[in-house]
Amino acid sequence: MKRIACIVAYDGSAYEGWQSQLRMTSVQEQIEAVLEKIEGHRIPITASGRTDAGVNASGQVFMFDTERDMSAYKWKGALNGLLPRDIHIVQAEEKDERFHARYNVKRKTYLYRIHTGEYDVFTRNIAYQCPQLLDIDAMREAAKELTGTHDFTSFNKNTLAEKPDQTRTIDAITIEADGPMITMAFTGKGFLRYQVRMMSAALIEAGKGNLTPADIRNILAARSKTAFVKNAVPQGLTLYKVEYFAMYALNETGMIREFLPGDVLPEGMTLAETEQRIKAHAFPRWYVITGRHDQTTLGWLFLRQKDGIQADVIPYREGCEEVVKSLQDQIAQQLDRERKELSENG
Repeated sequence: MKRIACIVAYDGSAYEGWQSQLRMTSVQEQIEAVLEKIEGHRIPITASGRTDAGVNASGQVFMFDTERDMSAYKWKGALNGLLPRDIHIVQAEEKDERFHARYNVKRKTYLYRIHTGEYDVFTRNIAYQCPQLLDIDAMREAAKELTGTHDFTSFNKNTLAEKPDQTRTIDAITIEADGPMITMAFTGKGFLRYQVRMMSAALIEAGKGNLTPADIRNILAARSKTAFVKNAVPQGLTLYKVEYFAMYALNETGMIREFLPGDVLPEGMTLAETEQRIKAHAFPRWYVITGRHDQTTLGWLFLRQKDGIQADVIPYREGCEEVVKSLQDQIAQQLDRERKELSENG
């Protein structure tokens, strides 16, 4: 069985969003219909998350499993040959069973574009048409109030029954202008329903002079579904990029993976340093050990070069030994691969 991961771009103006609607009006249904033509039977796909009606994507990620002996490159060509012209596979790559398009997401970046000039027919499906000047400095000051970890109850449409915990972390918000086009970029681990569009609407209001940073602070503090009701139009929103954390080993008991915000770090290490070392495949490097579903830090795996490559397990909480024992075969396989690579590279 092969797992194929694809990056897909789409113009969302003709669709009722990503998720299947059972009416062939979603992006997911279009892709699954093409997969069925190729395979002769239905193959479900799993995406990094859903996008709403009218929302675009340049970097949505989905995956599917197949028994067909075909390269990822050929899958890309086969899919693009049958998909409608407003959906395009940008990249296809074979992954192992440790990869999951939804559960392994590290962070997402959404763009919200605002066209402030005369109504532009050529950008109407990718930007909010707002024919008035906006104060970008005021927008940037307001954005500071939304950056970081907050309870975003006032800035999303999920009910508290659906999502009792509406605290999320926004890693960064940047706002740049290129002529009449303003682009706001929102980066974070995860977002609630309409959260990016409602934050965009608030920043647009700040640019118009209708909201101050203090107003946004008060709206956040209210934690009320009626504190702010504006929702920016979907056409301006694009899912730009999805990033994934590195996974060293995974099963139903637990996982050994890259560190994420909220994980307990080994003494003396920073999140940025652990990320950099994993990206560079450098030694020494650390991974965190957690449960499969409860992501509490149980311990750490420390890889170092000593007479080849050595792996040390440092327990932090009860349960670490159980997870490591269940993943022992995968750890051994990974170490064999790394030792082979080290030997081949001298």
